[in-house]
Amino acid sequence: MLIDHIPCRHAEKRFNQRGLRNTDVELVLDSASRVAPDAYLLTNRDVEREISRRKQEIQRLEKLRGTKLVVDGDTLITAYHSRPSDQKRTFRKGRDYK
Repeated sequence: MLIDHIPCRHAEKRFNQRGLRNTDVELVLDSASRVAPDAYLLTNRDVEREISRRKQEIQRLEKLRGTKLVVDGDTLITAYHSRPSDQKRTFRKGRDYK
């Protein structure tokens, strides 16, 4: 994570020159292989692993589409797959948020 690594002015200048955003650097640090105590390398294998993981996450999201969780504070009360009519009613009437 970039939070664990504070970029020096030289690094910030290189990021700008090479079109790298802080989020890009964080992604590399989170996904890459550590090849030395002071270096990370984002290999093809790392990229394929992360793409596969994200595809699985997308599939789970598609499966969970329409799932409704009802909570009270930090307590989970119930969970269910809501019907489209329930979803419309929820968005129309909503709940009283404080």
